[in-house]
Amino acid sequence: MTETRVGLIEFGKAIHDSVTVPGLGELPGGQVSSGRAVRGARARLLRGDRIVEDDLRLGIMVRKKFFSSDVEPVTDAGFLKDVFVATGRRDLAKGDSLELYTDDAVGPDLSRQEGVASVLAPAFDQLTGFHAQVQVRNGVLRSGALCSPGRGGRPVRVLGLFGPSGPLDSLASGGVGTVLLGFQCDTPPFPGDALTAFSSPSPESLERRAGTAVVHGVSDLGNGSVVAAVEVPEERTAAFTVGVSVRVLRPIGTTFNERHTVIAGRLPVLSLARDGIAVPATAGARVFTVGLGTRDLRQNDVIEAYVLPLAPPPPPVVDVNTASGDSLAGLGLSPASVATALELRRRQGGFPDVEAFGVAIGLQPHEIVRLRGRATATRVASPETGIRQLDI
Repeated sequence: MTETRVGLIEFGKAIHDSVTVPGLGELPGGQVSSGRAVRGARARLLRGDRIVEDDLRLGIMVRKKFFSSDVEPVTDAGFLKDVFVATGRRDLAKGDSLELYTDDAVGPDLSRQEGVASVLAPAFDQLTGFHAQVQVRNGVLRSGALCSPGRGGRPVRVLGLFGPSGPLDSLASGGVGTVLLGFQCDTPPFPGDALTAFSSPSPESLERRAGTAVVHGVSDLGNGSVVAAVEVPEERTAAFTVGVSVRVLRPIGTTFNERHTVIAGRLPVLSLARDGIAVPATAGARVFTVGLGTRDLRQNDVIEAYVLPLAPPPPPVVDVNTASGDSLAGLGLSPASVATALELRRRQGGFPDVEAFGVAIGLQPHEIVRLRGRATATRVASPETGIRQLDI
């Protein structure tokens, strides 16, 4: 495992709920309740027991000056300090938390490209960092989007998107606006650079947390597994169930700079017991024992239970030799391509394979590749000979 949890910011605990930054508007205030908050860190938004979004960035951090209502930028903030942040989300509210982490091996999900914008005129401000005027070349650029810079560097978040009349939710193809990138850029933007924007997974596809427990004692069973006595911290809730997945977090550092390294994940809970009696689940209990299929477990480790969403069922495979027009359209074919496919199928009785189907209706090679795994072609008989085409 490569992830290290470096801090936690809780909103609703700061002395001030928000501050106003010139040219940017209100930034929500939170308190660093664990570890340290470092500008540029990756963050995931926790709302209740669910992760709402991952791979956010602490792109801007400010604090109020002593004996003044002015604000100043900060690069890090320690335990119990108040900070005001821009992350790419404008809906941070009381009760939300930002879990800060580093992970140099596992990057963000960049599989769902939404648009590409060109940098026209970059600029820099001491308080809010990098920003740039951009024009969207194709697709759409959204406020909060995760972007990959054209000249390399780590992905960044659009912390704000602005037009002549103020903040924007999105900018369509051909539109010109200003993106705020803050201090998260390890490569400053230059004119002509491309920003490729990607959409985030839906909240339904992210995990739900079921609680944590701290290890107080470990018994090695000698068969590759252990039984650990654990306790749920005060004012916390937890619901462990046999079979639920857990990850093991190992604390590093002191109370004022505590971090946790994820040393194992996807470990199923093999057994649970409370007061010496085996139980299928335990919720709210302060002390219980848990059996795990690992021997790398130590006193003071933290066991975090979580639930991953069920994978959606794969889309049905479409038989191009029997499917209706609507089913063919579901493959992403245009109405003209669907009409051509139905007419050719009527005239020649079908298609020998998916590649021949794609060529016959005029698809490009990359479009044919996209059909693989989504379409099939049953064997058909030639109307002239009665011989199956696949046998020729």
